[in-house]
Amino acid sequence: MPPKFDPKSPENASLISLFQSLGLAEKSATELVRQPKSGVALKSLIDEFQLTDKRYDEKTASALVKFSASGGKLGPAEKGFIVKKIESGDIKSTDQVAAAVKYTEGNPPGTPINEDEFNKACGVGIEITAAQLPELLKSYVSSLPSPPENWASLGAVLGGIRSGTSDLKWANAGEVKSSLETIFTDLFGTKESAQAAAKAQAAASAKSKPAPKPKAVETSSSAEASSSTTPVIPTNIFKEGFLSDFHKPGENPQINPKLKEQHLEFTKGMVYTRFPPEPNGYLHIGHVKAIMIDFGYAKFHGGRTYLRFDDTNPEAEEGRFFQSILETVRWLGFEPWKITYSSDNFDQLYEWAVELTRRGKAYVCTCSAEKMKEDRGMGKGHPVPCEHRDRPVEESLREFERMKNGEYPEQGAALRMKMDLTSGNPYMWDMVAYRVKLAPHHRTGDKWKIYPTYDFTHCLCDSIENISHSLCTVEFIPARESYEWLCDALEVYKARQYEFARLNLQGTFLSKRKIAKLVTKKLVKDWDDPRLYTIIALRRRGIPPGALLSFVSELGVTTSESVTEIKRFESSIRSYLEESAPRLMMVLNPVKLIIENVPDDYRVPVQVPLHPKVPSMGTVETSFTKEVYIDADDFREVDSPDYFRLAPGKSVGLFKAPYPVTCTSYTKDPVTGQVTEIRCRLEDGGNVKKAKAYIQWVNVPESIKVEEVRYFKPLFKSDPPPADFESDVDPDSLEVYKNAVIEPAFYELAKKAILDARKESEERTKKAQADSAPTNPNEHKPLEGSEAAKHMEDEPIATAEQLVGMENIRFQGMRLAYFAVDRESKIGCLDEEASIKPGKKEGDEIVLNRIVSLKEDSGKKA
Repeated sequence: MPPKFDPKSPENASLISLFQSLGLAEKSATELVRQPKSGVALKSLIDEFQLTDKRYDEKTASALVKFSASGGKLGPAEKGFIVKKIESGDIKSTDQVAAAVKYTEGNPPGTPINEDEFNKACGVGIEITAAQLPELLKSYVSSLPSPPENWASLGAVLGGIRSGTSDLKWANAGEVKSSLETIFTDLFGTKESAQAAAKAQAAASAKSKPAPKPKAVETSSSAEASSSTTPVIPTNIFKEGFLSDFHKPGENPQINPKLKEQHLEFTKGMVYTRFPPEPNGYLHIGHVKAIMIDFGYAKFHGGRTYLRFDDTNPEAEEGRFFQSILETVRWLGFEPWKITYSSDNFDQLYEWAVELTRRGKAYVCTCSAEKMKEDRGMGKGHPVPCEHRDRPVEESLREFERMKNGEYPEQGAALRMKMDLTSGNPYMWDMVAYRVKLAPHHRTGDKWKIYPTYDFTHCLCDSIENISHSLCTVEFIPARESYEWLCDALEVYKARQYEFARLNLQGTFLSKRKIAKLVTKKLVKDWDDPRLYTIIALRRRGIPPGALLSFVSELGVTTSESVTEIKRFESSIRSYLEESAPRLMMVLNPVKLIIENVPDDYRVPVQVPLHPKVPSMGTVETSFTKEVYIDADDFREVDSPDYFRLAPGKSVGLFKAPYPVTCTSYTKDPVTGQVTEIRCRLEDGGNVKKAKAYIQWVNVPESIKVEEVRYFKPLFKSDPPPADFESDVDPDSLEVYKNAVIEPAFYELAKKAILDARKESEERTKKAQADSAPTNPNEHKPLEGSEAAKHMEDEPIATAEQLVGMENIRFQGMRLAYFAVDRESKIGCLDEEASIKPGKKEGDEIVLNRIVSLKEDSGKKA
């Protein structure tokens, strides 16, 4: 477990100060130091080119940061050339830095850089102002072979500018988008009016056509049903921008042409990716982005994705995490082509470690951890050779065999790769390939006393699995050089690594260690407490998987680190549910309303639409009766001009009820002073005025009691949470309502949601099994005697049941919020035959979680 980051420690404070003096803002400098690999890369660049006393503006400093992260593979001359270009202001934006690195990487070694070609490739000297953009964009649009047809073409035009050869690609991206939207408004009207016209045209077209078949009626304009277990995978991020510009399978260079031939023989030109989580905890929201990119990129290109458990640390794995990770991947809508384990390759990895040593490119080091760190420059650069670096090959082979046999204690010896100490990249400073660990492994038992490191394992497992695109987050940019070095040193197939920025959310943390503390100290209920941002917590809260994918798609994929506000996250979820969640009438704080001028058996059937904008969802029937519940917040004892709901002598509409009601009197509890009963007159006479406002209601005879309605608020009082986060937990972050009622149609909706989800998940699981790699009973089998072999029930297996849960029952409580049923609920009708009409059963207990609030609106409860 890495040590806790302390920005005030002398070493970190010194680096933060250095980076600030370079021109970075304090927040950016601190975040850079928080990521040791990125911080070391910038520090190395500063030292290599003596930039310590230089002062730049923030834009120039940011360009240097980008270059330090991506230019590690370049030689000193090439790096120096680009540094001067950044210092002079020729290279300003991160896009220009990326173009500069790409150009110089393609320049033949030892060949002088053609400055004119470099300038052209990197947009040097191109200055496009906001005032110039309209005419330039009009000219660009008119030159397109296929002119844009409507607003839907906007993304394609922007993508073409970014990936094309036009000088417009170097203009400010925000200004380009804004100016292009103005042009589209001139061509097609406002976006809103164009969308409205398209809907009207579609509606008119639908009316003029014959009645659609029943299957067509079920399809709505929403992304998918709220209960769906097969979310729609957004594809726009793969069509344009960063993810659209990757190489085609086979185009990644190899040290030996035969390696390319063998790779293409296996892949048949298909994209192969992998998602490689470490099975030592539950996945969090940051992994949603990684899963979507790893699986989505391959799916978009008709390829395949491995789910590879990176189980190289024998002390970290637990059986429950393997199954949880598979369930999470599948819940998000993706299916692994094959499930593998890094430990499957331990024999092959050991053979390669021996071969690397035979080639003189690895050696056994018996230095202490402190001495090794000292030789590597203590994180500040200027590494020196280890005293064992030049020991004879046969001696290293013999000592490595002793390590394997358990003759060394932990930290007593390590196999290190003999890399390049002259490189400015710390990942080339003789990284450890194998270390001694005497703990038994979850799957291999006590067979091994040595285990490979991530830096040795990752690229070689990618090679074994013929990965075409190795996709990871930006902190691994410096690791790309060592990744490629090791594959070339062993002369094995080499995948191409691409890096993207992580998903960071404001106001919370994703650290497994910190969450474990919250769980252990019972500050939260468990790892799936809906106030957390583990994926199982988001699932329990009721957030649909498609909404998470849509959120990632809206943010886009770049290499620039950023932090997303919680309110933007919740806005995205809200927008998604607006299109897909059915509506039910629900009252949070009920008070009885009695209509005095109707008989006791008064009952009027009322049809209530499940979604006002999606007729295909249908309607449910409820009854308007003499006694109904309304929300206590919808009644005031004293009226005011700006208040439009119920008050003494005032009328209000009841949603979909035949007539409004007027309050004639009310009763209060003499002890609490709370209103306990409201008496009204039904305005069913002639010339009834239309009500100014409508409120939701639930009829008393058929109302369904909700045991608990849970409203979740931010877990911490501070943003970001402080170091002593345990004392910062807000005791009011969970608010529970115990008197809520909901209309009887809830049972009908709940049963349909679960039946639909079960059917869909069964069909999807069958298809996934048919499309997956052929299985071999002896492949990926844990060794006899290992913990995994003793608990085969923990082996990750895809089932239909793991895609369905109470959270599939989602709806909007009108004028309240979006809700999902919690897993602690008991609803008897869900276990009955489909033909049996659903209804309340003895022992039912309904617990609802608020997924997200409605948009704040004057006069409504948010």
